[in-house]
Amino acid sequence: MFGKQTTVFDSDLYSSLFTQGRMREIWSDDNLLRCWLRFEATVARVQGELGIIPEQAAVEIEKTCRDIQIDWPALAQETQTVGMAIKPLIDQISACGTPLVSQFLHWGCTTQDLLDSGMAMRLQQTLHLLREQILDVGEAMKAMAIRHTRTVMVARTNSVDASATTWGLHVCSYLAEVNRHLIRLQQLYPRAVTGLFGGAVGNLASVGEQGMETRERLMRELGLNVPCGINNASQDAVVEVVQFFALVHGTLCRLANDVETMGRTPIAEVLEGEGGGGSSTMPHKVNPRASNMMQTLARMGWMYASGAPAMLDQQDVRAASMRVLNWTILPEASNALSTSLTRAKNLLAHLIINEEKMRANFDCSKHFIMSESLTMRLAAKIGRESAYNLVKDLLKHANGEQSFMEIVQASPEIRASLSVEEIADACEPLSYIGANDALIAETIAEFDRVKTAEKA
Repeated sequence: MFGKQTTVFDSDLYSSLFTQGRMREIWSDDNLLRCWLRFEATVARVQGELGIIPEQAAVEIEKTCRDIQIDWPALAQETQTVGMAIKPLIDQISACGTPLVSQFLHWGCTTQDLLDSGMAMRLQQTLHLLREQILDVGEAMKAMAIRHTRTVMVARTNSVDASATTWGLHVCSYLAEVNRHLIRLQQLYPRAVTGLFGGAVGNLASVGEQGMETRERLMRELGLNVPCGINNASQDAVVEVVQFFALVHGTLCRLANDVETMGRTPIAEVLEGEGGGGSSTMPHKVNPRASNMMQTLARMGWMYASGAPAMLDQQDVRAASMRVLNWTILPEASNALSTSLTRAKNLLAHLIINEEKMRANFDCSKHFIMSESLTMRLAAKIGRESAYNLVKDLLKHANGEQSFMEIVQASPEIRASLSVEEIADACEPLSYIGANDALIAETIAEFDRVKTAEKA
């Protein structure tokens, strides 16, 4: 029924702004139950092969898990009563199966085995999708950096015009972070996709002497990593994933901040080109909605990262109340990042780069931002401190009417050391971009290297 949802993630109005289609499916209840049913079918098959339960029981459990039609209203009602959905699900599977199913289903398992292994399965799907999306954003940045290797622009520090740089090198500052995100993802992936099988208190007592082999074969069949030791009270790997998401948001938010700032009318160096973002009252206005949403999603991601350590507040073998937080934090955090990556990819694909305005903005400071360039050129002749003091004194007495070149050309002290041609060259932005090309090349080479690395 339209209009009855209560969160932005399932809202008829807003869900498209906060969720990504594939990620929404990964964290859907449908996929959750598929993962749990796969776990029950797989553990039964493994136990049947090891002789822990009758092979026929394993066959019938697998068939029941495959064919069952979930009674969703009943499952929801019983979950409200029990507080967890596992026992109500086990009851439905048992009711749909043969006596052998009822007798041997969920053998040696506990609720947390399904919860944590099902979470690991969905995290595996999540991280595969996010890696694909991060690579897409990285490829867009790489292409833009190559295309604009020599697109000169004003470099700003602390919001003030500072010196000359290129748009290509600035884009590589984002790409360098993407490179590190890909490395981090490769490192955390094995921990994030580690399953759980230990029974009631994690010591495999209910499975007997074949418990360790059951655990190893079960995880291998599920495509998960085998845990080491007992991990029932441990949520560090989950928290690590959410913290990783926050770092990626940092890169995307900085990109959004720069696009928003550089798109202001007086600067007008870049402009979102996707369309939309209109004002309800000002016909001329086009708001930077992609940037705005990436900023919003980043703040949500940082909020999740701030709250995630609460899942570590555990005691004894395990405690449910804090661990239940991952039911909301992980789906929301995953959707927030996936949606922001989608926005970033589209933003980069349609971003309008105004190369003429980028060069023209050097005139805003009357090219005073080339002062370091000229100072270093002069320093080679009279020493750095003398050159710095000479240029600073000249600018201190500037009246705002003359350009930097005009002031310098009129200085007898500077003209005694530098020719007209040397002064003109020092005032040309492209003459002072340093190791620009090499820095871009090494960032792109690193991206090409890390994107082919195995996840583990």
